[in-house]
This record gives sequence, C-alpha cells and structure tokens, in this order.
Amino acid sequence: MLLDLTVGNWMSYGNDAQLSMLGSLERQHKETLAKLPGWRSKYVLPVAAIYGGNASGKTALFKALAALKTMATVDVGVDGVLPVDTFRLGGDERPASLDITFLVGANVYRLYVEATPTAVVYESLELVREKASIVLYEREAVEGGPDSYSFDEDFFGDSGHVAYAAQSTRANRLFLESGVAQNVLELREAHGWFSHTLELVGVGSQAWSFAKAAGTQEGFLDFAGDALSRLDTGISRLVAEPVGPEALPKDAALQRSISELDDDGVITVLLDVEAGDYGFEMLTVRSVAGHPEVQRLRTVHVGSDGSEHIFSLGMESSGTQRLMGLLPMLFDQSGMGGAACSKVYVVDELDRCMHTMLTMRLVSDFVSGCGPDTRKQLMFTTHDLLLMDQSLMRRDEMYVAQRGADGCSELVGLPEFKGIRFDKDLVRSYLDGRFGGIPMFGEAGSLG
Repeated sequence: MLLDLTVGNWMSYGNDAQLSMLGSLERQHKETLAKLPGWRSKYVLPVAAIYGGNASGKTALFKALAALKTMATVDVGVDGVLPVDTFRLGGDERPASLDITFLVGANVYRLYVEATPTAVVYESLELVREKASIVLYEREAVEGGPDSYSFDEDFFGDSGHVAYAAQSTRANRLFLESGVAQNVLELREAHGWFSHTLELVGVGSQAWSFAKAAGTQEGFLDFAGDALSRLDTGISRLVAEPVGPEALPKDAALQRSISELDDDGVITVLLDVEAGDYGFEMLTVRSVAGHPEVQRLRTVHVGSDGSEHIFSLGMESSGTQRLMGLLPMLFDQSGMGGAACSKVYVVDELDRCMHTMLTMRLVSDFVSGCGPDTRKQLMFTTHDLLLMDQSLMRRDEMYVAQRGADGCSELVGLPEFKGIRFDKDLVRSYLDGRFGGIPMFGEAGSLG
C-alpha cells in the first residue's frame, strides 16, 4: 500500500507537495481503513481523490508515480534519459525530488530520490519502523568521480557483491533497479512493489490494459462481459468471432512469434482503427494442432425484437471503451482473478467520458470491499465535483490541487480547512472558492 508521496521541484510543483495515505482521527467510514501491521493505532486510507482545475497539478502527481515505477524497474540504457521533469519557472537547476513510503507484506520502505533527466543525484532506501528506522543504503553523486555508497551490513548478506553492484550502477540508473538486475536479493521485496503492486491507468491506456488482461487472466472475459451488461452499456455479452489469418497485420516479428507459439500460449494483437485514444480492435492468436487459430473480440447487443446484433469494439461509445480499460482493475479488486488483491491502482481522470453515477458506482463498490485486513488501494484524479461526497469518501481522502499566480502548484487536503462538518455540502463550498483549485477566468471578451 502507498503510505506517503512527497514531490518537490517536480513539473508544476516548485515546492514540496505531500499526499498522505495515513488516516486521521476522523470517524467517518472508519471500517474501510486498513490496519498498518507493526504500528499501534495507525491505519491506511483505501482511496484518495485529487480534484482541481485544468493544469492545476493533478496529472503531475500521476506522472511522479509513473516516473518512480519506470526508474525502479527499467534500465533506460547507456544514453537513455530518465523520466524526470523539473519545475521550469524557478530559474534554477535543482534536481527533482521524489519521496515515497510504501508497505510490502509486513515491511514499510521509504525510497527517496533526487534526479535530473540525465543522472541520479541522491538515492536512499530505508526500512521504516515505528521506533527507529534503518537506512539500508545511501548513494550520493560525487562531482568528477564515482558515486559514493554506504550500506547496512546487517541487512545485506554479501557486502562484497553489493559493493560491486553499486560500482557497476550507471549515473542514469537507480541502485534499486540495478541491484536487483545484478541479483542483490535483499532488494527484491521493495523492487517488487513497483513492478507488481503499483499499477497506473492513464487516459489513453484502455486498449492495452484490456487486451493484456484478456490474453493473460483466466476468467477475465466472462467477468468483463457480465460487468458491461450490469453497468448499462447496452452490451449483453462478449463473443470471440473466428477469422482467418489474413486479418492479422503483415508484421514479420508477429509472424515469427506465431510460428513459435506453443499450445498453451496466446498472443493478443491490437489494431488501431482510427486516430486518437479510441477505436481499436482486438485479435487473439492460439496454436491448435500446430496451426494458428485467430479470433476477433466482438460485443453483442440485443434489439427490440430480442435478436442479437454483433458490434465491433470500435463501434462502442468512448465512455464504454474507457470503462473497458478500467475492467482489469475491477477484475483484480473483485478477487475473481484468484488471490486477494493487494494492488495499488492510480487512475488519471477516472471520470473521463463516463457518467457521474457510473463513476460513483465504481468508487462505492471499491470502498465497500475494503476493511482492516485488505491491502488494495485506489487513487484517482477527477474533474467530477459530484464525487466530492462525504457519503462516499472521508474528508482525509480528498485533496485539491491548485495553481498560484506564480505558476506553482500546491496540494491541500480537505482536513486542513477548518469547520467542515460531516454533513457539509462540499461541492457548494468548492464552487464558492473556499478550497481553491477552481479555474480563474479572465474578464476579457467572449470565446465564441
């Protein structure tokens, strides 16, 4: 679970901005909070919503988590550039700082990184305890020489190998990523949180996330068809329509992969049928008796006379296609994929292209399945003010991003505003400007 994220000199955040997922003393929806193991009276919020106007800094927080996931799991290459975007209105060359605390199993880790697009300036990993934390390693760039490292020798079993792995780490790699690649086994737990637990759903990722789940998770398509039917999309079910191999794109690498496919394997192929985020088709390829069997995914609608009509995915509304991109998240959170979900999903613009009641239903269903022993989390940015509802979420689960006159964003939690009762109309207060984060339009002229 994510416990805390603090960013500084990052995109529109010139100063430090903190998103805390530790619950306050608020009593509302207390039954949904997760107990933090090993800590007395500490609970973790299962959900967080970030509101704000356009260009207020909401997506910058999403991109901070995306950057951390990339740096922790991907080697960008010898001449590669790190996904770091610093604040550009300050007139200085300070590195960006990304500070994240997270729970894995029974352990709490804190990863702190200062970096530019070309190099990691500082990096440390701590094992956080209630009474005394342990710095597992610390790394600092030295001008004109190799980076300086220090390690906790009680934590690392083979200090010689760890030192060798550190010395082999390039300036544009995190040691957390490089160390795991070089079999520093003690780092695998923290590394695994980024590679397996943290999941990011961007505004244009619906096709790939749906296709990946359809090709790799047993039972997903049945779940997807049922969910699309229950959520009033007009779809009654999904079907796989057999097509010939000629429907596949003429791609040499794809043909080679198909020729190497075994009987248990499946290849998912996405075809863009129009420019933009929407309008895709999905094909699956399996090997049957040594020959490729190709199927195209279709939706089924029922007409007024009860007859069924087959639609392509690209014929569905943009809202339905956006919902399809969220179905892998809902499948994980439902537990139908097998083990109980412990993933942290971060969704940029959860409400995009969807009706308020549908978005509220998704959040409500998620929260209803959370409790002291669950480990799943959902964080999202949104423009939908009707989601600022205390019957749906706690006040400490709501944040407002706002941009000042100097172009610098700040992040403010609703508990910081005094006098907000449990029965307060938050939407009215927000629109009145009490919380900030609303667009400030100029006086001049019409846009029409």
